[in-house]
Amino acid sequence: MHSAVGIHTLSPKRRRFEQRPFTVNFFEGECCYNPVVRSKTVSILIAEDNEAQRQYVCGLITQTFPGHLPILEASDGESAARMAVEMKPDLAIFDIQMPKLSGVKAARAVWREFPAARIIFWTQFPHEIYINEIRKIVRSTDPQPTYGFIHKNNPQDRLLRFISAVLEDGADMIDPAFKDSFQRPLLTEFEAEALRYLALGLSNWAISRKCSLSLRGVESRLSTLYEKLFPEHSAGTEAEEYDKLAYNTRTRAFFEALRRGLINSDELESAQAELAGWIERDRRRFEDSPK
Repeated sequence: MHSAVGIHTLSPKRRRFEQRPFTVNFFEGECCYNPVVRSKTVSILIAEDNEAQRQYVCGLITQTFPGHLPILEASDGESAARMAVEMKPDLAIFDIQMPKLSGVKAARAVWREFPAARIIFWTQFPHEIYINEIRKIVRSTDPQPTYGFIHKNNPQDRLLRFISAVLEDGADMIDPAFKDSFQRPLLTEFEAEALRYLALGLSNWAISRKCSLSLRGVESRLSTLYEKLFPEHSAGTEAEEYDKLAYNTRTRAFFEALRRGLINSDELESAQAELAGWIERDRRRFEDSPK
């Protein structure tokens, strides 16, 4: 069976390189498709719980790349991960929020068994909590996998160019709208956890007990977190004294985390459920300790 694939015409300045892991492409250029003959069938897996959206992408790919049939479909994250590992498609397109397993966690499971898998995250929830998780997974996978990240509100021409670039060029393709999110400093596990604790109202004292750290250790780590959240803060400037009096840094950190999607309601509800049990145990431990 023959396949129709993409040939890209880009200026030298925008040309994609396959040398990895140092190159991430923020696609802005134009390209065109020309059908060429390939010697093997290329399968594409589409994982999307919204049937209308899944059928939309299936139809788009079927029409544009008729040689890639049949299209593989999954309606939840667990099925997507299992199919990707067992059938090893040349490309997988994952929604991020799916039943049973998120697209990000499904990608982790796939790359653990099949690091050569090429995955495009196609989402309407481009929150940094997901972006950072993807970046960490990619960095920890050897060899580093090929992936793309694109918002669902993009026109179909751009989606098709992303598909062609990841599938044929082995390029890491990032929607330009999220360029800043992919270039910001990654949060450590403690910093991501601390943001949830700040949002849930824990004091530094409680965080130190929860994380088995000294109070000074918590303060130092939170200071580093604030620097990552506010890289243009006024420390060392004439405005520093005023800003310390005018702003509550913890509240500002919570607002910034919400604005950038570093925390969301699902994460907070899960953290609250886990925290409630710990608070009850720690309260008893505190009451039983010598005063």
